[in-house]
Amino acid sequence: MQVVTGEEMRLIDRYAMDELGMKEEILMENAGRAVAEEVEKLYAPSQDDKKVAILIGKGNNGGDGFVIARTLIEKGCDVNVWLLPDAKELKGAARYHKELYEQSGHTWAYWSQKDKVDGHKNDDIVIDAMLGTGISGELREPYRRASAVLENGSAQVVAVDIPSGVPSGEEAVPQSAVKAEVTITLQTPKCSAYLYPAKNHYGKVVIVDIGIPKKAQAAVEESKQIWQEEDVSRTLPEKSPSSHKGSRGKGLIIGGSTSMPGAPSMAISACLYSGAGLLTAALPESILTSVSVNNPEVMLLPLPEKKGYIAPEIISTDFTFDSYDAVAAGPGLGRYQGTKAVVKKLLQGVKAPLVLDADALYYVPELEQEIKERQVPLILTPHPGEMARIAGVSVHEVNKNRFSLSRAFAVQHGCYLVLKGPSTIVTTPNGDQFINTTGNEALARGGTGDILTGMILGLLLQKGDVSSSISNAVYLHGAAADLAVKHEFHSYSMVSTNLIRFLPLAFRSIVSSL
Repeated sequence: MQVVTGEEMRLIDRYAMDELGMKEEILMENAGRAVAEEVEKLYAPSQDDKKVAILIGKGNNGGDGFVIARTLIEKGCDVNVWLLPDAKELKGAARYHKELYEQSGHTWAYWSQKDKVDGHKNDDIVIDAMLGTGISGELREPYRRASAVLENGSAQVVAVDIPSGVPSGEEAVPQSAVKAEVTITLQTPKCSAYLYPAKNHYGKVVIVDIGIPKKAQAAVEESKQIWQEEDVSRTLPEKSPSSHKGSRGKGLIIGGSTSMPGAPSMAISACLYSGAGLLTAALPESILTSVSVNNPEVMLLPLPEKKGYIAPEIISTDFTFDSYDAVAAGPGLGRYQGTKAVVKKLLQGVKAPLVLDADALYYVPELEQEIKERQVPLILTPHPGEMARIAGVSVHEVNKNRFSLSRAFAVQHGCYLVLKGPSTIVTTPNGDQFINTTGNEALARGGTGDILTGMILGLLLQKGDVSSSISNAVYLHGAAADLAVKHEFHSYSMVSTNLIRFLPLAFRSIVSSL
């Protein structure tokens, strides 16, 4: 499912109207009816005698509001319509639907005439159809006051397309923006629905189809898509009854240190649970026993070590990577003098997909030439702090510009970038982006990133499309956390290894639908 900024949505609308010949009035009718039907599904106001108030602005959102009002009234709902601007300010399709609403025998009043002290205390549902994606900065009156009244009231706030005042992209969210319990988004969700703090204003996001053809949506050059369950089902490689361990991929994980033996252990388990046929772990010799106890299926390759870390002497050994279908490095590796040499050898010597995570990312800024010279896929999996270091910006800038920063870095360095966090974004070397919506706060703990690294490696070994393999791993990683919290754990009382137990169930939920 496509995700857009406000400007991109306007481009889609213009293409639908100017190139395909769709009438704006019809699009607005479709939008308003779709929202009204969703309100009826969510709250059943016509059946439960709930009072509905609709706050209407002067733009297209206001026109949608008049269609919503007319549709709900004709369904038997108790609806009051409040217009915030002067009626003369409504133009085009919005004016057309206001007049159609009036000619249908329905009335409205100016919001300025409403008792603002009492707010909407007698309303059960307030529909925010005030402002759309075309505004920026703090709300002005009377919208600012209306937003404050809604925040202090007890009615359920339902926003049309986007809460009034919330930007559609990566811009700052004004304090005066509306906070909704539900946002009914038209046709395509907006980028800000997957960014904090804007996400806090959306509440539950429901997406409704308003009939815009896919050809119009293709007019947007930058591709941003939500990666959904059907995408995983469509792209997860099927296993033949005649398959064997060799056909399921041969992988290598490099990492570990005496202070962090658990990190590679979790990555190994996750990789094995994600389909790897044969897996080797290259680790400091001193931690081999502790890792093998938890993962008897893995083959072990002892590496020279120095003070508990993999020694830089690895670069002068006969160690090669030619027999592996994919390699991952970083979990528990540590930041020390030899890390840079190890990562450099990997970048130069691995001629298969290479995943770099955790401490393997630390020296990425100093190895840009080696990164640019790679001819095979490189996958970087930073959290915001690691992204800040490798991009040379602050963590604040990373969180503020997750889409644009990810795309710029991935395109510039020719790599796949997995920017972790709420709504993890996978970006390909050509700038395509895939947004994940699975997962919960249980993932905010040490070790879950190591598990994701193992899962990415395990799915890369299945030799499917690289981008799909990465996105599938991210989706299933979050799905496992959702299942863990749903069936057994509270997000407070869960550790990372608990997540691994739910990987089989996450895979089964997908495979059973194939």
